[in-house]
Amino acid sequence: MRKFFLFIISGTLLLTLFMCGCGLEEIDREKELKAAFETTSEELQSNFSGSDGDYSLVSEYLESWSNNNEIKVKKRTDTYMILSNPATDGCSDSESTMLQCQVNTRDFSDSLQTLSTALTALLGPENHGDIVLIITENEGGHLKGAADLDPEYTDYDNIINLEYDDESLLYTSGCYTSEGTMTSETSSTSPDYQNAFKITMTTTSYSDPFDYSSHFPNPIDTIGSLLATEKSSGQLFQLASFECDTEKGYTPQSATAVVVIDNNDVDSFTSRFNSSYEKVKKRFEKLEQNFIYTLTETDMPETVLSNESSDNIISLMYTLKTGIYQQDDESGEIIAASDISYVSTSDNRFRLKINSRSSDSNVLEEMKNMFQTTSGLCEADYSSTDTVTTWSSDSSKSLGSFFAEALGSDDYIQTSTLSSGECDIISSKADNLNIISYSFDTSHQEAAMLNIIHFMESLVL
Repeated sequence: MRKFFLFIISGTLLLTLFMCGCGLEEIDREKELKAAFETTSEELQSNFSGSDGDYSLVSEYLESWSNNNEIKVKKRTDTYMILSNPATDGCSDSESTMLQCQVNTRDFSDSLQTLSTALTALLGPENHGDIVLIITENEGGHLKGAADLDPEYTDYDNIINLEYDDESLLYTSGCYTSEGTMTSETSSTSPDYQNAFKITMTTTSYSDPFDYSSHFPNPIDTIGSLLATEKSSGQLFQLASFECDTEKGYTPQSATAVVVIDNNDVDSFTSRFNSSYEKVKKRFEKLEQNFIYTLTETDMPETVLSNESSDNIISLMYTLKTGIYQQDDESGEIIAASDISYVSTSDNRFRLKINSRSSDSNVLEEMKNMFQTTSGLCEADYSSTDTVTTWSSDSSKSLGSFFAEALGSDDYIQTSTLSSGECDIISSKADNLNIISYSFDTSHQEAAMLNIIHFMESLVL
């Protein structure tokens, strides 16, 4: 009886092992990936111990890493690199996955956290469809790699943008956005006053105008506000020109206005500029960023804007309400915001562009109507582009829902974000891309890697 009982137990164990063979393979693969993650993390930290560095050095390391892990280097440029892990046997018809992360050359530490997770996930589960990892360069906020990425490398069923953050968050969509343009004809006249000055403000880094956790002062706003303050104080001056230097998707990096000031008002104009400078200085000190903001004498321009043209422009800069438009009082969530992206007075024409974003399309329409009214009050025409979504995941596919379920709590799920970034840039390269953005901190790295692995497992036909 005893021998028979032992035989039954042994047979049961064998049957259990046989029936759970696939599960054991999965467990073994997870063990392999956890070990690979630990090794990769240690190697990255060992090779790149500084807080900043060159993207090219990381790119060289990735070339070596790929060779050691039987990963194909699909493309390598000065600003991005594409690593490929082709579909395993029998899985060529499964959905493909594109992973994407950045290397911030001024913040290696956080970048390496994300990179080690992405590299390990690239190794893939036991069976998987095509997987690629695109590593892009971020140079001081300038998302060069994403901008340079050839559109042909975005043709994947699922795109997962990986970011380092203080907490784990899943973003399944960008937001609604529209660009408005305000224009008016201008006229010129000869200068009436004796002193010409150039007001210039320049920032040294690229900044997301819709990231209010580290929001840079906008040079156009700053100078426009100074001019409005001077005008409302009764200072006698004429505006000769107002121009900017900008790149799409970022806070304008520089703006310059030339003014001609009456002798009696030079001191008071300078005093108000100094007050404006101190405010800007405090803001940049908090951001730990550099800037240039100067008021300097310059050559007398041949012409200045007529009083009517100048007054309308300065009135518009005073009346125009940019920045946060609507915010939830309880959660602090920013629902809508806007930012001036361009200004010019060249060729006898005033032009100003303003970008607006909102998580609510109705609120975005409210903003458009407000800008229409403001323009009319200042004798300017207003037009706007159609409302579009910056980027989103495809609700008919499993990408967004899988990760939402994996994270397990609504506290970690964000259905939209006003911030601009690499998802915006990548999505602009092709129509209807299926994208999510997944951010996590050091404590969640391994869990994030396994979530990605399990998602790719779920795609296998």
